[in-house]
Amino acid sequence: MKKAVTIRDIAREAGVSSATVSRYLNNNGYVDQQTAARISEVVERFHYRPSRIAQSLKTKMSRNLVLVVPDIQNPFYSSMADKIQNLLLREGYTVTLFDSGADFQRELTCLGLAESIGADGILFASVSAHQTILNELGKIGVPVVMINSYGACPFDSVHGVRNQSTYLATRYLIELGHRRIAFAGGTPDTAIALSRKNGYLQAMREAGLPVRREYIFEMGFDSDSGRKSGTYFSALDTLPTAVCCANDLIALGVLQTLLERGYRVPQDVSLTGVDNIEYSDLCSPPLTSVINDSGEFARLAVSALLERLRGDYEGPPREYLIPRTLVKRASTASPQRKERQA
Repeated sequence: MKKAVTIRDIAREAGVSSATVSRYLNNNGYVDQQTAARISEVVERFHYRPSRIAQSLKTKMSRNLVLVVPDIQNPFYSSMADKIQNLLLREGYTVTLFDSGADFQRELTCLGLAESIGADGILFASVSAHQTILNELGKIGVPVVMINSYGACPFDSVHGVRNQSTYLATRYLIELGHRRIAFAGGTPDTAIALSRKNGYLQAMREAGLPVRREYIFEMGFDSDSGRKSGTYFSALDTLPTAVCCANDLIALGVLQTLLERGYRVPQDVSLTGVDNIEYSDLCSPPLTSVINDSGEFARLAVSALLERLRGDYEGPPREYLIPRTLVKRASTASPQRKERQA
């Protein structure tokens, strides 16, 4: 087996000390231009790459960060993960990704693994609201940024304005003239599901509209849950004229089921989603949705974490709020005349 090249090998070939090579590689201290060029040539010729393990033993930093998401197949999280990785690679960090499956026990497992691999920091996107998670994060003792935060968070957090997404969608449906508005929610008893449901309820109550128990169906945040929601609503004696969905994947599932059963969207039922994933503009009809900017989530989360890691900020937890914007498309329209007169 070929022997690994070391800093001493580079130093000997370049005719300098190991300390000089170390300063050059770590960009820590002065190395004159001519010497730097000579070291660079040797490094490239030998295809030398510094050992992350050796560096971590010396600096007590792994330069590895952990990102935990609830569903990497959800385009919102996959897009956010891609942007986070690109931003951190530019800063010399690697990212270890864990998919918790929106399961509390798996979230705890992910945190245990993050600690075992010596992660320097954690970006944690959770849909749950267990205090145990916050307690475990605190025990690990590294900088943490919460994405989709809890109500009261002891760490820096990045999230959308709570309740706003489904509030905007429901209010728009009401403005169109809908009165029989159903809600297709996400995983029950999770922080995000509760926030999305509260937005719907707030808009309905402000408009003085009754909230019918049979018009609320909560299961999960994936398209299969959406299909089950569509099956449920289409089987009711009185079909709702609009369905506000907790995210776009749910809405796409509802759309598929309604179309399969012969209903027209938006003529028979209007649909709204949340996240504005790329598929929301590609389906037929295109989906009215609320923007949840994954790029802004990534940018703010990475910035906050790096400031903690570098010691640029050591103050109390910061909360970054991302406002929502409704995007109106062809999946929504005014209800039939008989509904407006009801």
